[in-house]
Amino acid sequence: MSLIHPGLLVGIFLAIIPVILHFLLRSKPKKLIFPALALLQRRKIQNSRRLKLRHLWLLLLRILVITVIVIALARPALPPANYNFSTYELVMLLTITSIAILTYAFLMRRFQQQRLSQQTLNTKRTFLRGGVGATAFLLLVLLVLWPYQRRIFAEISEPLPAVAENIPVTAVFLFDTSLSMDYRQENRSRLDQAKEIASQHLSNLPSQSRVSVLNSSSEDISPYQSDLSAVQSRIKSLKTSAYSLFLDDRVRTAINRQEDDFKRSQAEQQTSASAPAGSDQYIREIYLYTDLARSAWRSQPSQLIKQQLEKLKWLGIYVIDVGVTNPQNIGISQIKLSRESVTLGNSVSLKTEIVSSGITAENTLLELFTQNEKGQLIKRDQRPLSTVNSETDTSESNSTTASNSGSQLEMNLPNISQRITQGELRITSSDPYLPDDVRYFTIVAEPPPRILIVSPDLNSAQLWSDALAPEKLVSLKKNRYQCQVASLNEIETLPLEQYAAIYLINPPALPETDWRLFREYTENGGGVCFILGSDGDAPESMIVSFNSKPAQKLLPLELLGSLKFIPPEFLDLENNKHSLFSYFQNLGGTAELSSMEVSRYWRVQPANRGQVIATYTDSRLSPAIVEQPVGQGKVVVITTGVDSQGWSQLLFARWSYLAFADQLTRYLIHTKSNRTNYLAGEVASYQWPASVSPPQSFLLRTPDLKQLPIDVKSGAHQVSIPETKIVGHYQLSDNFSNQTRLSTGFSVNASPGESNFQPLTIEELDQIFGKNRYSLTRDMEGLKRTIRTGRLGVEVFPLLTTVLLIFFCLEHFTANFFYEVDQSAEASS
Repeated sequence: MSLIHPGLLVGIFLAIIPVILHFLLRSKPKKLIFPALALLQRRKIQNSRRLKLRHLWLLLLRILVITVIVIALARPALPPANYNFSTYELVMLLTITSIAILTYAFLMRRFQQQRLSQQTLNTKRTFLRGGVGATAFLLLVLLVLWPYQRRIFAEISEPLPAVAENIPVTAVFLFDTSLSMDYRQENRSRLDQAKEIASQHLSNLPSQSRVSVLNSSSEDISPYQSDLSAVQSRIKSLKTSAYSLFLDDRVRTAINRQEDDFKRSQAEQQTSASAPAGSDQYIREIYLYTDLARSAWRSQPSQLIKQQLEKLKWLGIYVIDVGVTNPQNIGISQIKLSRESVTLGNSVSLKTEIVSSGITAENTLLELFTQNEKGQLIKRDQRPLSTVNSETDTSESNSTTASNSGSQLEMNLPNISQRITQGELRITSSDPYLPDDVRYFTIVAEPPPRILIVSPDLNSAQLWSDALAPEKLVSLKKNRYQCQVASLNEIETLPLEQYAAIYLINPPALPETDWRLFREYTENGGGVCFILGSDGDAPESMIVSFNSKPAQKLLPLELLGSLKFIPPEFLDLENNKHSLFSYFQNLGGTAELSSMEVSRYWRVQPANRGQVIATYTDSRLSPAIVEQPVGQGKVVVITTGVDSQGWSQLLFARWSYLAFADQLTRYLIHTKSNRTNYLAGEVASYQWPASVSPPQSFLLRTPDLKQLPIDVKSGAHQVSIPETKIVGHYQLSDNFSNQTRLSTGFSVNASPGESNFQPLTIEELDQIFGKNRYSLTRDMEGLKRTIRTGRLGVEVFPLLTTVLLIFFCLEHFTANFFYEVDQSAEASS
């Protein structure tokens, strides 16, 4: 137990006043002249005994009244524990009290039925009260107070230090600045509510206190400041951000700050002889202002915070919950583009996920906007959201967790004619949470990449060209690729760097110069695919050429010879997880492609860096598709033919054949595609074609209209942009070109989890901080109470005032009622 005002305990000596008054005002015996002297003597002895007993009881009550008054004014405090009676203790207390009252009433009724004299009845009543009271008191001690004190001492982790209200505080104010804190209630955001509570509490801190302000949007660590007005200004300047660190990590940072400062303070005090060992001149506390939204915490809570707090008993943790009980929101959770990079003239579909919580979507529209060349927003489409309704049960409106309902809408953006198309989806609503009412997107449209198809058989080359760029799509200018068919003799005269990928179909033996050209092309980021088929009746020369040293620097395998499958085999694509076949999952799988017979193939031995993508269904699981990265590009080899020369029937796989050709080409040129949509905090990157000389610097324009230069390292082929903490559109352009040679754009959105306001439960907070290791409150008054309890313990003042009232009433009742009854009885006798 600790005392806030221990000096007032001197007043206990005032308890001697009732003793003095008791002896000074003691009743004096009266002399009576009465014949029956023997009878009077006997009654005098009985009266004297009874009066002495009652006088002692009255004296004890008066002493207790003064003692309790003095102790209450000293304001004792107990270590934090559950001082309420448990169910067992409360039931036992009521049972013993009830039995005592019933026993006293029963025996008094028996005494009254015996027709005793009033004097004898009074005497027996006096002893009965004392006996029943003493027995009840002993039972309460054994069955209630003894278990109670054992439970309390078991709950108290350590005794309270000797503290006072004016001891300075070293505190860390940690603010959750994630976007969910932008939720508005009564025209105030949750962050505004947190800042108001923090400002009020800051003004109540004792003098010489020090405060450090942290937030979840930055890893910055502010120093401890004794100038509380500067701390006040820093708190007022806080804003929410789409990029937010996990609160678990920021809490650990705050704990480490307190621990380091405590050690520094201990080291300073060791040099002072007057300071006791192990003492601290500050009360140390951490205040976390948050709406407890689950998205701000790690999905799997770490045990590190709990383990740290178990060692740092002197550190107080206070969680101030400023979240709303039943949030209402309708917004766009995320956008999924069918493709981020398309060819000019093609269309892109946008799938949006609409989330709704506690609010309906009546009279709400989803609008699609894109920017024109001048940067002006043009509405392209709109859809009503009347189908998206809240699933929140109105009968459970008092629940702290509101259910979220979701629905997907798909909108189409046809005929993309701009190289960079930046747009946004908006919801026309007036819900309390605005950040998820708009989502941004960027689509890059390029001319169809040029694909070079080389083969000694022009018919086979043309078949593959028709699969990649059908004539109907070419006439409509919606072809994804621009194919050029060439013979082997033209390789040395063609500018290979202008092609995104090169196919060699049924290649024969190649000269050393061609192998060198293909290797240089691949190292610079190109993609080369060898489709091995007919050997032109010269298998030996082809094996020698493909296994030569220049060829092996490029190829992922060695040729062993061409063989036949008897009976025919198939491609083994079942459960193939390679990204080359991931697109087929949306088309019903690879069953049709893997059902085509393969009659002939080249037996190969993969090289050290060669990776087998797919095999055949033969017993050897012979490699069917092998790849290898070379420099910045890649090489893929298919060990069977895909034309009409009888090696396989893949040509007859209908749409699967066309999809395979398309996905293989996209896989070859994947190294040149750039991502254009990110979440806040992710590192964006831009890779330029190998055929273009690298620029020296880029200029980045951010959504807040800032222009930041970004330098390019010497020899680099891509640039990274880590500053993506603001949602909106970004533009990247060449900083040293009169006319923009290279330009791109990308968009940044907030995490979809920011639209989920489901709070952490008490059990989850216990897992993070430890049970009974933190205090949770929702307003300033509650914070004051929990802080007083955390610093000074549980004050006994309310309990002592209750006991004082009981003792005072008993004293008054004893001094007036009982003696008045006895005097009236004596007068009547």
